[in-house]
Amino acid sequence: GAGGTRGRAVGQAARAAGHEVLAWPRQRLAPLDFSPQRDWIERAQPDALLHLAVGSQDTGAADEGRRITVDWTAHLAGVAQALDLPMVFSSTAMVYDAEADGPYTLASPPTPRNDYGAQKLQAEHAALLRHPQGVRVARLGWQIDPGRRDGNQMVAHAWREMASQGWVGASRAWRPACAFIDDTARALLRLVAQPPGVYLLDSNREGISFDRLLQAVSDAHGFGWEVRAHEDYRHDQRMIDPRSAMPALSQRLPGLQAPLQSSAPSAS
Repeated sequence: GAGGTRGRAVGQAARAAGHEVLAWPRQRLAPLDFSPQRDWIERAQPDALLHLAVGSQDTGAADEGRRITVDWTAHLAGVAQALDLPMVFSSTAMVYDAEADGPYTLASPPTPRNDYGAQKLQAEHAALLRHPQGVRVARLGWQIDPGRRDGNQMVAHAWREMASQGWVGASRAWRPACAFIDDTARALLRLVAQPPGVYLLDSNREGISFDRLLQAVSDAHGFGWEVRAHEDYRHDQRMIDPRSAMPALSQRLPGLQAPLQSSAPSAS
């Protein structure tokens, strides 16, 4: 996933830290062609394997999304186990059911309701079973990348909304799991040296609502977005994990004030 939204940021952070980054050659090693993959990894002799990829290109293969998300992850974990490599796998906050409010912790049972969350959870289980002494699972929220207007990330979403309708709708009753993408990238790199297991990487422990967050990002970067608040979507999606050492959103956006009493959505 070196060319994706998260992969680009992780590659940049890794190079800045003095590491050599070897991108997966997706055009030569198709995700669902498992046979040559171990040989390529073994020849490359990496110190760690970071699996950030998603099924971004539809090839028409049967059940392609599930096979890339679940089967390929399980295969890579098996290779990492055979070669004694630490592996980091990026999962999602969507393993938690949106009908059950957070903040979620490691004690919160994952109960996904959509296919994406369910497949990511299956992939987590498969990877941890294949390589229990080497896999680190990172559940991520929505990424914030002020430097780009593309990809599946919050800033790109806001720019698309501005382009299509001239304003951005944002619920004041939604506390999203989210983080600045460079903070996430550094956290993913740190996981290589952490004990195996599941980690929650989220910077919104203060409970910043979506409308306030978008306005703060716009103000800090001079984007000039018109943010229109509503309450059509109500959910506390936050994930709390002190081990992740994620900076709070207010550290990146000093204009935010996050009083404790605002940490949960108001009752209707």
